[in-house]
Amino acid sequence: MISSALQLAAIPILVGLIVWLELAHPFPMFRLATFILVFVLLVRLAFAAKGKARDFLIVLASTAFGLAIAEGAANVAEPKGGGLTITHGWSVRQPIMGWGPDHAGTAHAEKRDPKTNALIYKADYTIDSNLLRETHSIDHGPAIVFFGDSYTFGDGIQDNETLPQVFADSLDRKQRVLNLGFTGYSPQQFLREMETSRFDAVIGPDPKLFVFLTAPWHAERTACKAYWTPHAPHYALEDGKIVYKGDCNEGANLLLREWLENSAAYRWLIEPYRHQLNHDDVDVYVSTLEAAVKLAKDKYGVPTLIPYLRVPPEYLRKTGFTDDAIMARLRDAGAIVIDASLDAQKNAGAVISIQGDGHPTPLANRLRAEMITNYIKQNMSGVLLSGLK
Repeated sequence: MISSALQLAAIPILVGLIVWLELAHPFPMFRLATFILVFVLLVRLAFAAKGKARDFLIVLASTAFGLAIAEGAANVAEPKGGGLTITHGWSVRQPIMGWGPDHAGTAHAEKRDPKTNALIYKADYTIDSNLLRETHSIDHGPAIVFFGDSYTFGDGIQDNETLPQVFADSLDRKQRVLNLGFTGYSPQQFLREMETSRFDAVIGPDPKLFVFLTAPWHAERTACKAYWTPHAPHYALEDGKIVYKGDCNEGANLLLREWLENSAAYRWLIEPYRHQLNHDDVDVYVSTLEAAVKLAKDKYGVPTLIPYLRVPPEYLRKTGFTDDAIMARLRDAGAIVIDASLDAQKNAGAVISIQGDGHPTPLANRLRAEMITNYIKQNMSGVLLSGLK
């Protein structure tokens, strides 16, 4: 009798521990602890039950045991993160964009190899009063505006090595240049920024050119498949037109996604397949960019220059798209597309990606800035101020 009473008393304790783990996330492998406690709870309930209820609880306990095994194996086998440490508040939940800097100041970032602890990069990101990566150029006048993701923002490199800054330096800092890029952004932020006039006051009147560096892996983001996109703007095709649909995940869908993302088993076994692209994903990606190019022209009166990065053929093989087909569609939509992949330079031995990370090196940014500058000077009269042509 006493033993039975003790077993029953353990049940609310187990429930309380499970709830605490799921709410507090007290340590990295908390989900494994949750599955183990759920297994123990179901076993205790099974001992207290009879008949079909007991059989059902045994099945549930077996399932929980299997989940615990899978979660434990995933925690061992899952590739560990890149050892990134960065100043708290450099990126927080933001309306409209989904996320962005919390305040002006300097964010210090260090990335180390998780196996050897070898330093991969160390950099300081200066965020200005407009909550943008600091770019030194003239303070007033018609702007050339860079939109984009971490490649544009400049993950892993210093302020003076970002693509917008190197481009501004190529013009002797005599024309206003802005860096509106941020880590994890994609065409959906580019379009939403313009639709909501998010940075109109910063851009100022009479901008001259918008620049958006892109690659087909942005399609994972516009399809809301990338793990960090639950709060990103979501667009869908309806009757052949791109329509804003709110956040990528909202309500119960958001809660389910957040619950799944906290499971190593999900991240290791299921999420890689979820990231695979199909035709519709790439179609939405290209259509979002087409809509952004059109809005830039209609609302701001500026052309959009797209430095495009090719991907290995197998990346797009199952989608029905190719790099050339994507670039052709963007050109047909009015974009100015240049191939900025730097394949020839890479094959010649140039180091264009940070080893152990993948983001562009300062050399890659110098090469791409030179391509953009030369193209503007040779093909786009009226963009550069007098004396810079």
